[in-house]
Amino acid sequence: MKWVHCAFDDMTPRQVHDLLRLRQQIFIIEQECIFPDIDGLDPVCNHVFGLLDDRVVAAARIVAPGLDPDHCEQGEYPAIGRVVASPELRGQGVGRKLMLQAIASCDDSFAGKGIFLNAQLYLKSFYASLGFAPFGEAFYEDGIAHISMLRAA
Repeated sequence: MKWVHCAFDDMTPRQVHDLLRLRQQIFIIEQECIFPDIDGLDPVCNHVFGLLDDRVVAAARIVAPGLDPDHCEQGEYPAIGRVVASPELRGQGVGRKLMLQAIASCDDSFAGKGIFLNAQLYLKSFYASLGFAPFGEAFYEDGIAHISMLRAA
């Protein structure tokens, strides 16, 4: 798998298509969650994605500190969001590799800062194994249980 770290405007039209299609397939169709995935943040975020045969099969976006008005609890921290991997790759460690790439991207761009994320509650242990600690109470976002988590700098 080839890993790419880039700004949205540096993605090819095909990569944007594949990214949005993958997120639609997982978040909207598979998880049956109707929400505005195209929320206006992608163009101002950095993105990390994995390519197989020039096709986006895993992705996450990096939101700069304070950029997302809907998640102001992230405050001074960059946030990793929209973490997704193709169903065909499940059980092969791609999610962990993707998160390690996203963490490295945050560390490169926002050295010395912790990293925030809102994890789907069933993935709390997975994110904890990557150094994220839960805080606050579980909550529902778009009909799915989540927990806020922070990884220390």
